[in-house]
Amino acid sequence: MQMNNKKWKRFDQLTLKCFNTMIGMEKDQECWNQAYGLFKELVDDMKHEQPNGKLELYEVDDITDFEYEVQDWVDDYLDKLDMNHEYEQLLEVCDALLEMFCWEDHSPSDIRFRKVSVLGALKRNDEAATFCRQWLDDEPDNILAVTASVYASLARHDMKTAEKLIKQHISRDTECIEENAILFTAASTYYQVAGKKKEKKRIDQAIKAYEKILKDFWLGGDEEEDELPF
Repeated sequence: MQMNNKKWKRFDQLTLKCFNTMIGMEKDQECWNQAYGLFKELVDDMKHEQPNGKLELYEVDDITDFEYEVQDWVDDYLDKLDMNHEYEQLLEVCDALLEMFCWEDHSPSDIRFRKVSVLGALKRNDEAATFCRQWLDDEPDNILAVTASVYASLARHDMKTAEKLIKQHISRDTECIEENAILFTAASTYYQVAGKKKEKKRIDQAIKAYEKILKDFWLGGDEEEDELPF
């Protein structure tokens, strides 16, 4: 693949400035938006070079031999927008990323979850619920999709849907583990709002049991004998 070295060099310069803003060496935040605009151009260039015109996000780093750490920069940009409450821009970037790449090898779950969160922050709760229904249609067993749907339902005071989703994926025998801990947290929030103290206590106990396993692993025990709890 032929690379536009001038554009990539400029992107490298801009992302270095972005990093410097994170550590306080630069104050001008506009470098982030400039880098994002150039990133879109570079992705378009790369897609035109692909035989089928499709591109995965991770392939950008593969093609450039990880010289520019593009995916890490994208994550930092999303975090920066979120932290600064730049919700309209964050929503625009999430939508652009979902459209920009084909997402056939990897699900864009983190971006979708972030989109639901920012829609909630913007009080666009009906839109968030609709997006979650479509997401669940695509990935009915995706824990992030289920969790996002629980929060979206709570935002609309749709307690019936929230509880239904929780019970579909958390039974009395379900343990809280790394893969579903985020849903347990959402379930705890639901039961708190619903005033169901017994159910909340059960969920919170499961969360505490998982947190204890993590704490015991990272802070004590024989490293050669212990195994990761996930």
